[in-house]
Amino acid sequence: MKILHLCDSLNPAGLGGYESIIHYLSKTMAENGHESFVATQSPYRNSPESIQRQHYTIFHLPGNLLEARKWEFFSLLEDEREAALEQMFKPTDLTENVDILTDHLVRLIQKIQPDVIHAHSVYIVFNKVITKMRLLDKLEIPVIMTLHGLPKRLTLPDGRETTDYEELVADFGFDLVIAVSENVSEALKNHLDAGLQDRVRTLYSGIDLSVFRPMPEFDKQWDLAFMGRLEAMKSVDLFPEMLARLRNKFPALKMMMTGEGSLKEWLFNEFDKRGIASMVDYQGVVKAEEVPVLINKSRVFLYPSREEPFGLSIVEAMACGVPVITTDVFGPKEIIRNNYDGISVPPDDVESLVVAIERLLDDDKLRERISENGLKSVKEKYDIRKHAEDLLKIYREMILQGT
Repeated sequence: MKILHLCDSLNPAGLGGYESIIHYLSKTMAENGHESFVATQSPYRNSPESIQRQHYTIFHLPGNLLEARKWEFFSLLEDEREAALEQMFKPTDLTENVDILTDHLVRLIQKIQPDVIHAHSVYIVFNKVITKMRLLDKLEIPVIMTLHGLPKRLTLPDGRETTDYEELVADFGFDLVIAVSENVSEALKNHLDAGLQDRVRTLYSGIDLSVFRPMPEFDKQWDLAFMGRLEAMKSVDLFPEMLARLRNKFPALKMMMTGEGSLKEWLFNEFDKRGIASMVDYQGVVKAEEVPVLINKSRVFLYPSREEPFGLSIVEAMACGVPVITTDVFGPKEIIRNNYDGISVPPDDVESLVVAIERLLDDDKLRERISENGLKSVKEKYDIRKHAEDLLKIYREMILQGT
């Protein structure tokens, strides 16, 4: 089978989120004799037409270079962006981009002849392309989308304020939408008319257990680890107070952090102000192959999000045998069974977070028990091989419905 994955955007900084899922899913599909391709917008003006990865090919569709201009805009300093906005974008950009990308995608489909299109969180660009292709009678294969996120606010090139879910529902040309959690599934159904709600089903994402696994050959280098975006929704703003409190009991504590985000400068200024900067080992943006090693070098993995559609990083840490502390809301609530295969705390609660960390760092047997149970849970529910089998069943079901 040939699968064409479709994304509005791929982060040029590297794997993360659904980029990671596509990467490891394509590997699993290749091992079972299936071909995978990825089509996305060109992230740079000079992006190559295609990039050959080991198990899949990425095709960059230029459109009117709206995506490339977006990344150029975000590379500007905050105080430079307002002045650059009108020069870099015009109100008709999105419509023009969709028109051009429709032609690009039609030609690509003719070239590779996929059996199914599997889109990933296409909210404002390729969902409109799919709708236009259907109106032009240019689409004869099923289109499935995996919805990886919860609603977020957007500002379109014409200045209109909206949300990604509103834009998704306005151009909903999918035969089926797979939600990564029950929480995401319910959020989407709340935006859809009753007649379309039966096109939504839940399928938890899987991870590659040959990649994310316990690695006893590595010594523990850090007491705590956080790997994610440095944004308020991830609760990184709680870390300065958290570390200041933990220092009293664990003066030699070390915390490893990775990632970028809008709170980075503020966060490290706070570490300096509180005199705890030496407790933090910041690794920046790391390569995908480094992630399981960094997790394995940590005693406890933190993921205290205020809002999280699923929590793939939680599952990755559990697969590495590292106990996780997360929050008891949204997607993480569906993953963790408190005090069995992880620790759940209320969101936005520094005191509960500190208490949970102290419990795990003080109790070797508790860490070991939660580690063993977490690994067991992942093997039962989140193996990417099982995820790939479930997806193939869905692909075949949709193909048969279209014949």
